[in-house]
Amino acid sequence: LAAMHSLAEDCAARCVLGPDTAIEIESIDETNTRVDVPAILARLRASDGGGLVCLVGVQTNQYPRALDLARPFRAANVPVVIGGFHVSGCLSMLDGHAVGLDACREMGVTIFAGEAEGRLETLLRDAYAGVLAPVYDFLKDLPVMQRTPVPFLPVRNVARTLGLTAS
Repeated sequence: LAAMHSLAEDCAARCVLGPDTAIEIESIDETNTRVDVPAILARLRASDGGGLVCLVGVQTNQYPRALDLARPFRAANVPVVIGGFHVSGCLSMLDGHAVGLDACREMGVTIFAGEAEGRLETLLRDAYAGVLAPVYDFLKDLPVMQRTPVPFLPVRNVARTLGLTAS
């Protein structure tokens, strides 16, 4: 989450959606914060530019919950992307249809496999243009890590963790 937050902050600072389009970022760690889906949907409906929900770092044991979170957003026509070990591992080691990935496809959830460094801006531009691909597969294309932003979360995200740290 910290890595994705800093990548998103970098995209916002670089105005990757254009000089007149601000990117607002809200990072939520469900291990210590309740995800208030109705409130998030209300904020997205009230915004001029819509939004994108990214479920990041999703481990296999978290995948069913990620789908539960994705359902109401997709029902409201909000684009959703799921990334992390589960989807990356399934695409890398299995046939790509195993362990529930078809549920993403059926709901219209985008699957992001691999690392987001240097690629998040493409995903954001596609989402903003309404042309998200079903799958972004960067498993065989390792990113260049030089000049990558240092993982960071605002204090509000880590205030409920032991020692104000996060992974």
